[in-house]
Amino acid sequence: MGGVGFQDPHHLGQSPTISFLEDWEAPAYICCMLPRSLLPVAALFLACLPCAFGQLPKRLEKCLPYPTLAQEIREMQPAPAQVRVHVTRVEFDPNDDIPADAQEEISAELRRRVFKPDADSAYQKDLANEIAEVPVRGALRNRGYFKVTAIAKLTVLWSEEADVGAAVAISATPGPQYRMGDIRIVSTDSGYPLVISPEVLRGLIPLQRGELFSVEKVRSGLQNLALVYGREGYVDMTPEPDTEVDEDRKTVDLVVKIDQQVQYRVGRIEFLGVNAVTREKLMESLPKPGEVFDRTKLDEFFKINRTILPPDVSRDDVNVERDNKMRTVRILFDLRECPQHSN
Repeated sequence: MGGVGFQDPHHLGQSPTISFLEDWEAPAYICCMLPRSLLPVAALFLACLPCAFGQLPKRLEKCLPYPTLAQEIREMQPAPAQVRVHVTRVEFDPNDDIPADAQEEISAELRRRVFKPDADSAYQKDLANEIAEVPVRGALRNRGYFKVTAIAKLTVLWSEEADVGAAVAISATPGPQYRMGDIRIVSTDSGYPLVISPEVLRGLIPLQRGELFSVEKVRSGLQNLALVYGREGYVDMTPEPDTEVDEDRKTVDLVVKIDQQVQYRVGRIEFLGVNAVTREKLMESLPKPGEVFDRTKLDEFFKINRTILPPDVSRDDVNVERDNKMRTVRILFDLRECPQHSN
């Protein structure tokens, strides 16, 4: 970076154009903020370098009177052309045993959504496969039809520029209905027992023995497990579901293997773009350094402080960096706003 002339990022404060950037701590940020016209011939080389150490948030890119290098790189990579597919008619094979309520759910879901596949020659086939897999099989697997197979066919009815109207013909073989069997929660490492009681974790999966098996309820239960572990600092916990089908009893047993990983505590909490008084106020709604890192507190943080935060701030403006050795997290809130002189 010496050829550009920036050795100390705090010297940026001498420039009225980018003085608001002076909070950054390393010159690595500069590569993502300079317009390409200010870079030497090595610009093409720099364009290949990742700016993972601190790219200017997209929320603040509008502050600059010129495009950032990151913006220009994005603009040089044109997005693939897309079409907007509107499903206007849904037809079911009358010979299939698809329950009426499932047909209504599938039809309503397909008509409600606007699908945006890439406009290549295979998009109709790819979209038909997606419809068969997600809305159709999903609705039936949530009703106990665990081994359902489905096929969808897409027919274009009309097109106007990027908008396409289509009919979908659906054929499915639901197969037998399965009910919930046993549910067990175990640790992936027998040497490290679960830090949360298996009985407590079992109660977070909204399925009881004998109920119709539902993939959606299993998925909801896995999300509940991740949420509870996240509150206890186990942000890398991974639940691994494994099913076993009993064809004689038409039941599905579920074993959830918990890979707990390690517990993290709060290390440093930093803010950019706020004064000391505001910082102290914001700190009141966050866990203190040394406490267990509860990631749900970040969501609560934005709700509690919405009246004093910038109106366009979001979770994208928070960076959580793990220190695997110390088992702590560094939390950085970038709350800077465009200065008065910016465009």
